[in-house]
Amino acid sequence: MKKMIWSLILAIAVYTAIIFLSDAKEVGNALSGISLYWIPVFLSLSLLNYLLRFFKWQYFLGKIGVHIPPKESLAVFVAGFSMTVTPGKLGELLKCYLLKESRNIPVSQTSPVVVAERITDLISMIFIAIIGLVLAEHQGAMIAIGAGVIFVLAIMIFLLWKKAFGFLTNLLCRFKAIGRHRGNFEKFHRNCSSLLDLKSLLISVPLGILSWGAEALVLCLVSMSLGIEPGLSVGLALLAHSVGTIAGAVSMIPGGLGLTEITIGAILLTVMPESDAAVTTLIMRFATLWFAVLLGVIVLGIIKKKDRKYPLSEK
Repeated sequence: MKKMIWSLILAIAVYTAIIFLSDAKEVGNALSGISLYWIPVFLSLSLLNYLLRFFKWQYFLGKIGVHIPPKESLAVFVAGFSMTVTPGKLGELLKCYLLKESRNIPVSQTSPVVVAERITDLISMIFIAIIGLVLAEHQGAMIAIGAGVIFVLAIMIFLLWKKAFGFLTNLLCRFKAIGRHRGNFEKFHRNCSSLLDLKSLLISVPLGILSWGAEALVLCLVSMSLGIEPGLSVGLALLAHSVGTIAGAVSMIPGGLGLTEITIGAILLTVMPESDAAVTTLIMRFATLWFAVLLGVIVLGIIKKKDRKYPLSEK
């Protein structure tokens, strides 16, 4: 909870700075011109993103032999959104602890799913960024894309190269407290290898391209709602969203706060005024990142309330 509060404070500081640096009056005028009827349209693309990502979550769970009712699985998946504003979204390991509490499934068995989600999301973002570069004929953002590629390769090598993973495991297991869990490390490595093999990547990465690509289109809709002419192209929307997300992920800043917004805004500035770029970026982040966090907090509260009413021993 403390980390969530600090993330909220950071978000308020970042968004306040963006508004005042972009001329608060102009930002206010732009916001006042948006009809509330647009909000369900923005959120619908975010919901499509969550649905497609849930399919990937279910696929990964099946790969490691975890089979739970779709309704329960969906609740756990959405509850994980409450931890989105954590470094690398690794706070979504909360999903593993929820499965441990409700189904007594070891965290060591399900944690590779969260890791595989994050890695395949980043791979998908890299492909989306390349598509955006081609469609928008934009030569910028190569540094962020290159950093994303290096970041993914480093993690993939560590997780899939048995010698590299084994070397670190042996070092850690010299400590008695950690050595007792060597079997869990080995299970973690086996599951990661299963979830990140070629067959899995051919399913999970395209799903990621579709899900995150749909969310990127929120930028197009926001520019339309602001009456920006000729509007934001699909290519530039894909590029801005993906590069901003890659920059935030590689930095390991909670939720990419600050860096993601600055990156998206900088790309949008090439086609629209500063105030419009700021408003488009902020609305997009509220309709995606903070909408997800809100859903996660609500669903997590429902799960916790249900668990208090029906303890594990009574299930």
